[in-house]
Amino acid sequence: MFLRLPKNLRKTVAFRLTLWYSAIFILSSILLFALAYFLLSSSLSRQDKQTIQLKLKELSALYETGGIESLKRELTVEKKFEKKAPLLIRVAGRDNKAFLLVIPYQWAEFDIKQLERIPYAKKMTWIRLPAKHSRYVLDIASVRLPNDYVLQAGKSTEYRAKVQRHFREIFVAVMIPLVLLALFGGTFLAFRALRPVRHLINTIRFIGTGKMDARVPSPQTGDELEELVILFNGMLQRIEILINGMRDSLDSVAHDLRTPITRLRGIAEIALQSD
Repeated sequence: MFLRLPKNLRKTVAFRLTLWYSAIFILSSILLFALAYFLLSSSLSRQDKQTIQLKLKELSALYETGGIESLKRELTVEKKFEKKAPLLIRVAGRDNKAFLLVIPYQWAEFDIKQLERIPYAKKMTWIRLPAKHSRYVLDIASVRLPNDYVLQAGKSTEYRAKVQRHFREIFVAVMIPLVLLALFGGTFLAFRALRPVRHLINTIRFIGTGKMDARVPSPQTGDELEELVILFNGMLQRIEILINGMRDSLDSVAHDLRTPITRLRGIAEIALQSD
C-alpha cells in the first residue's frame, strides 16, 4: 500500500512519524498478546495438572480405606455419570496390564496400549501421550499404590487447545481494527504535531514573494514549536522594521538629491540650447 504513495509523500517527516507510531503501537499490541497468551497457557496447564493430582490423591485415599473393590465402585460410578471435563483413570497390576480403565469415548484416538510399555518410578511421574490424528496430547500422572499397583489419571489438552484457539481468534479480530486505528491515529498525530512547521514553510513562501507582513500562526501549545514560532515572528518583526527604516532613509536621500539634480538638468538644457 505504501509503495503506491507518491515519492514526495514518502519522504515527508509526517509519513515517517506515522510509520514509527504505527509500528510501535502494533508491536506493543503483539507483545501484550504474546504475554497474555503465555500466561493463559501456563494457567490452563497448571490447572489441568492440579486437577489430575487432586484426583490421584482422592483415589489413592479411597484405595487405602476401602481397597480395590471400593476403587472399582467409584470408577464405575464415574464412568456412568461422566462429567463435562472427563479424566482418564487407569489401574494396572504388577505386569503393567490395566484391569481397571475409565476413558471417555471421544478419546479413542489415544493409544492407551502404549502405557503398558512405559516403566514407572516410585515417585509421581508425568507422561505425555500424543493422539494419532490430531495435535492433542493426553497428560497423565502416575503413582504407585500398595501391592505394586499403578494408579494413573490423565486429561486431554483438547479443552486447553480450544480455549487458546478462541483466544487467538479474538486477537485477530481485535488486531485488525487496532492496526487501522494505529495508522489513522499515527497520521493524525504526526500531521497535528507538524502543523506549526507547515505554517512556517507557508509563511516563508509568502515572504519570498515580498509579503513581509506575513506571520506564522501561534499553535498555543506551550512546547518547543510554539517557542520557535514566537522567535521566528519576532525575527520577522525586526527585519520588517529594518527594511522600513531603509526605505525611509532611501526616500530621504532621494528627496535630498532631487533638487541638485533638477538644477544640473536645467543648466545642462540651457547649455545645450545656447551657442
